[in-house]
Amino acid sequence: MKVLQIASGDFFSTYGGGQVYVKNIVDEMRRQGRDVTVVSFLPDGEAVRKDYRGADLYEMGHDDHESLFRLVEEIAPDVIHAHSHKGMAVQIGRALGIPVVITSHHGGIVCPAGTLLDCRDRICTTTASHRHCLRCVLRNTRGGLAVYPLMRLLPRRVYLSLGRWLDRLPFILFVTPIGGVARHIAAKAEEWRTITTGCTRMIAPCRRLAEAMTANGLPKGKVIILPHGIPLPKAVPHFPPVTEGGVRFFYVGRISYVKGLHTLLEAFHRLDAPRAELHLIGGAATKSERRYETRLRRRYGADERIVWHGKVRPEEVYKMTENFHVSSSAAFLEAFGLNISEALALGKPVLATRNGGAEMQIEDGVNGWLVPSNDAEAMRQKMDEIVHTLHTFDTRLATRAVVPIDTHCRKLWEIYEQTLTLL
Repeated sequence: MKVLQIASGDFFSTYGGGQVYVKNIVDEMRRQGRDVTVVSFLPDGEAVRKDYRGADLYEMGHDDHESLFRLVEEIAPDVIHAHSHKGMAVQIGRALGIPVVITSHHGGIVCPAGTLLDCRDRICTTTASHRHCLRCVLRNTRGGLAVYPLMRLLPRRVYLSLGRWLDRLPFILFVTPIGGVARHIAAKAEEWRTITTGCTRMIAPCRRLAEAMTANGLPKGKVIILPHGIPLPKAVPHFPPVTEGGVRFFYVGRISYVKGLHTLLEAFHRLDAPRAELHLIGGAATKSERRYETRLRRRYGADERIVWHGKVRPEEVYKMTENFHVSSSAAFLEAFGLNISEALALGKPVLATRNGGAEMQIEDGVNGWLVPSNDAEAMRQKMDEIVHTLHTFDTRLATRAVVPIDTHCRKLWEIYEQTLTLL
């Protein structure tokens, strides 16, 4: 059986957890001797075929439907596993008679705003529609919230016509993006309909994401809840000693608003623990993320207990965090949270918000702690408790919820084999 993995952007990028995950499963599948082919996407250039660990790796510079169709037709896989370009993959799979398995790596698969969060940064529980989603999408559009009271009065068909008309004109700052919001919401709804009707199986790494997708029309029989696996470290290091409240909290991941770092930093800044530290490992890639990081550094720059390390290569994270104590995550929504798994694999307890993926891995008070999302005071209180009690915590329990990558990949292969019987 040959499986085509459609990667999330550049196969070798470490920007997001989804990209790291795809490379992890390809590496392990090749180690297991599986027949895997990878399609990856670069910003520009022509398609290039490379050898990666004995597997074909195609790097595409054009991700239009026709180019991808021709390539998939040439590869002729038995199963397509799509991590990106999901709607396109489903259309191609149906046209060629190939079953398509999709992994939903984030809420953007169903949410037009891309985050599956409402305007109060809570996990959204309403179904996606023009009326429900307009404010959130405008919130993510420069100047959008200012005109929301007016735009919400426009009938949907009029708003759609406005977007089509603006598309024929040269780009106008603020006006073109705001005017195109209705078309964006409609396009997301159409893509989601294509996915729900055409995919063979949908893999959700956490229950909250599965619930959101089924609430928006995905048949329950297509959903498989399967937590991600990770490569385990060669050895679990000795847990570093904790003396006189000197707990070293740490965060590993993107410097992004949706990761709730402003909540984490505010909670730690309020913490009355002079010997505690907070180490931030990760970088900002987009313009908005860089602006966000600049604001955070400016606001908390005077707190010498907060240490910014910048981006670190994935293989170096285990070594860097060896002498830290507690991993910390304040994300609003995590489809899974590879950083949580990686910390647990090192025997580090994790302090996290109830963000979907965290509940799949953390048993509150056993291998970590769970607090409400977007609540700096609740997190501060839990940090204070940890500072005073961590020396009594049984850190040996941290690793038990971690799924090894080899076990995970064998389960994926079982899913692929099952999809072939559904044709």
